[in-house]
Amino acid sequence: MFDQMRGDYLERWAPLFGPDGFERIKKDGVWFSECHIPYACTSTAPGHASLSTGAAPRDHGIIENEWFDREKGVKVYCCEPVGRAYELVPPLASESKDLNRGAATGYSPERLLVPTVADALREQTGRKGRVFSLSIKDRTAVLMGGQDPSGAYCFDTRDGRFHTGAWYGRKSESFREHAWVKELNDSRLVDSWFNTSWDRLRPKAEADYLKFAGPDDALGEADGFNGQGRTFPHALRGKLTAPAKKYYDAVEGSPYGNELLATLAKKAVTAEKLGRGDAPDLLCVSFSSNDLLGHRWGPDSQEMLDVTLRSDQMVGEFLAFLDKEVGQGRYTLVVSADHGVSPLPELKKYPTAQRVMIDELTTGLPKALDAMFGAAPAAPWVAAFDADTWPWVYLNQKSIKARNLDPDKVTEAAAGWLAGRGYIDTTFTRKQIEDGQFPADQPFKKSVALAYRPDRCGDVIVIPKAGVQVTPYKGGTGHGSPHPYDTHIPFLAYGAGVPPLGKRTEKVSSLAVAPTLAQALGIKPPRAAALPAPEALTKTK
Repeated sequence: MFDQMRGDYLERWAPLFGPDGFERIKKDGVWFSECHIPYACTSTAPGHASLSTGAAPRDHGIIENEWFDREKGVKVYCCEPVGRAYELVPPLASESKDLNRGAATGYSPERLLVPTVADALREQTGRKGRVFSLSIKDRTAVLMGGQDPSGAYCFDTRDGRFHTGAWYGRKSESFREHAWVKELNDSRLVDSWFNTSWDRLRPKAEADYLKFAGPDDALGEADGFNGQGRTFPHALRGKLTAPAKKYYDAVEGSPYGNELLATLAKKAVTAEKLGRGDAPDLLCVSFSSNDLLGHRWGPDSQEMLDVTLRSDQMVGEFLAFLDKEVGQGRYTLVVSADHGVSPLPELKKYPTAQRVMIDELTTGLPKALDAMFGAAPAAPWVAAFDADTWPWVYLNQKSIKARNLDPDKVTEAAAGWLAGRGYIDTTFTRKQIEDGQFPADQPFKKSVALAYRPDRCGDVIVIPKAGVQVTPYKGGTGHGSPHPYDTHIPFLAYGAGVPPLGKRTEKVSSLAVAPTLAQALGIKPPRAAALPAPEALTKTK
């Protein structure tokens, strides 16, 4: 998995790829060049959960990275434990109280409601098939690995180490990290880039970077991590005299984060002898750095081109490693992504593109409802509506009912006001989503229905016009919409059981990735999988 790798990169930048990475897979495997996500809310957590289960968010329950829990009246994180905290393993080697994504209470897969391919493998092989899930981000490792992995590890910038969680060892009295993880942590490989600057992979080919991406300092780009500017080279240490959190932020927001993770993945294969047991094994690896830096510099930046070229090189090196370590014909590799990304709005790739500060909506909506229904009493109109819960608006139903107002009318009024902003394409209320009608003039409604789970979603979903970024940030870009730049992702397969079909141009769903993995493993797909493997693969099996 390459977090935020958009589907068009593999064609757009193919002239710059080497022969041993993506091009080897395209030539000797299969490349579904028109793979699209079928649901709205194209974010990291829904993406990984959907690719791992073959189900849409309405079924697996991971509707966003975060959502509002109406019963408890708080926002919850997708892999936040339910009921109690689970400490990190090994314990955090830093006294920092800063949050690191969801790690304040540890992490667990409890909020994922259906099994993953990993779970199906463990169940159908009597736990002989091993599963290791590795990533920089906690939510990606957790949602790929499912309920019963042999190991799940993610990186923490507070101490620069990979950790698992006590949830995974809750049945063991002496639970600790695997020896090969400890070995990498203790080696302090992560500190080796402290005096290094991230520069172009091909410094003498600056003209290619300009031709295939654009200027190094484009309008709308944000600064990098730890005081980095907008242009190459990007120093990682900033003003630090020794490695610390801000430096580790810069590492994971650069191609070096991918290198670090790839090293861990190779250690897993070697130390655990994956692929050489009594049952097939599954190694899940999600490279987060592409996403972290993509948010800063955007999909048309030299930085994104560079990390993609490095990703291609890394795939080639990993294939060569597997050939030697496991053996050709003894492994299958599937490559995909959790979502795409929008162009920087300032580049005007779309006529409607613009940057909108989210405060215009979050502060404007309550004022508009005041004007329509009278000023609200102590209880506000909105229970949750911010960058964390975007694109869902959670209205305060208790407050609405306390004022003897019709909840449907207030919801419709809120949706109407939001839809009336010139930069918003459309909105849907719960009632509209649940009516089961999909008229031709509402092209996004089917994808919204696949993203909607009534016990976790809000009352209104907001879909901006093409190229519009509704954001709290004055630079950079994001994703999350049902527009094609967010839904188009790579889908490639190579190796044992995969016919050399080359490029396939028929449109396929991202939900076909999980059953493709299951087919490669020789198991039945997870029970919630909505689709079979693509017809091109099942016909030639």
